[in-house]
Amino acid sequence: MKNFTLIVFVLLGLRAQAQSKLDCKDLIAAENQMAANVKMYTETWDKILNQRDIHAINDKNFAKDVVLLNQKEGIRAKGIEGFKNAFNYYLTAFSDIKFTFIDVWGHGDKLVKHWNFQGKHNETGNQMNLSGVTLVKMKDGKIIEEQDFDDNLSYNQQLGRYLVK
Repeated sequence: MKNFTLIVFVLLGLRAQAQSKLDCKDLIAAENQMAANVKMYTETWDKILNQRDIHAINDKNFAKDVVLLNQKEGIRAKGIEGFKNAFNYYLTAFSDIKFTFIDVWGHGDKLVKHWNFQGKHNETGNQMNLSGVTLVKMKDGKIIEEQDFDDNLSYNQQLGRYLVK
């Protein structure tokens, strides 16, 4: 009986060890995926905003049915062309753009980007300095969804649309 109990404990221990190795492999795979996603993501957005290359919004970096969500209203843009139109506004409305990644982190196919956007508004001549956060979903190394969160009041005040009291 003692031998049987010992065998059971040894087998359970081996099973737990094997499961632990699988869990570690899954975590390592998720970490590697996240690192690859962050690299592609930051390089892509650097090209779009800092290098002013709207054509970096393409089917190599974005899913064909990519979605851009608003903070409240829901879908702001859908598809690659919709994304291009949404972000081309910033390239045409602002000069001297400096887009900075304050931090990017995540797990697997989900990323969080803390960012800062600076530029000169071409129409008003006002300087913009706005920070925010973007929630990002990726799949198969491509961006499938983004949702930006920033201070819209500050944005409009900096453009002179609303007076600061």
